[in-house]
Amino acid sequence: MSMNKLARSLLYFGLGSLAVGTVCGIGFTVNLGRRMRSWERERLHRLGQSKSLTLESIEGILIRHGDRPRPTIVFVHGRSANPMEVFPIAEAMIREGFNVVLWQHRGRAISYGQRVIDEILGIVEEVRADPFVDESQVFLLGLSLGGAAAIGAAAQDHNRHIAAIVADSSYANLKRAAFRYVTAFGWMPSIIVWPTSFVTFRVAELVHNIAFERSNPSDWASHVKCPVLLIHGAKDRKIPSDHAFEIEARLSSEKQLWLVDNVGHVAAFAKRPHEYVKRITDFIGRSQTASTDNYDGQDRL
Repeated sequence: MSMNKLARSLLYFGLGSLAVGTVCGIGFTVNLGRRMRSWERERLHRLGQSKSLTLESIEGILIRHGDRPRPTIVFVHGRSANPMEVFPIAEAMIREGFNVVLWQHRGRAISYGQRVIDEILGIVEEVRADPFVDESQVFLLGLSLGGAAAIGAAAQDHNRHIAAIVADSSYANLKRAAFRYVTAFGWMPSIIVWPTSFVTFRVAELVHNIAFERSNPSDWASHVKCPVLLIHGAKDRKIPSDHAFEIEARLSSEKQLWLVDNVGHVAAFAKRPHEYVKRITDFIGRSQTASTDNYDGQDRL
């Protein structure tokens, strides 16, 4: 290859990396998933007695049994998704006797840090005031980015109003997880995509004020006081299971890690629905007595 051709190839590669990285950086906080449709909202309301939440930045409902104060699970969906992502799990947990909360941010902007944490904490405070919610038994269950946000909310729950959390397929480090996406989940060599990722992160920082160094669940984990159940697929190509092990290592509260064989990203419920529900109900039951029973939470299958 002549020097001119090499220089031209490097120029095109650089310009391509700049263009792709700029687009990815601008779109870093954009929820590209569809919004909920009217028939899906009707499906939610049919689950039980429903009550709209009042926080201005969100659209959500508390679905309750309406007979007595019951334990309540606040669900947090993943990136580029809507509450219907967690609907099958919520439906199963209602059958187990729980109230559930499903919600979404009103806009298209995705938060990886303080905004979504504040929204979750605000939802917890609002539902605790409901007469059909046991205020001492409000739990969080998040998928992927939602799991990361649940860890962040628990870390800032200074009033200890969150009884326990379940984080399914959470990442430990935001920048490392995003880089994995840029490599097409490991199919592209890191050295090839590094220029694109560099531009992506810089644009996301400049345009959206993403604070990557302050948006890591592995750092938040050390501040969590409530029990934590981590769920992760052993064959998760999007967010490999080493993220779960990293979070687990940083947790000082009661903790349990369920590493699910032959399961990919947020697929544990779809593959093993009965075991998924039993794991959660057993964990919640243990979390209420963990401090007195000295449950160590170390459990892997």
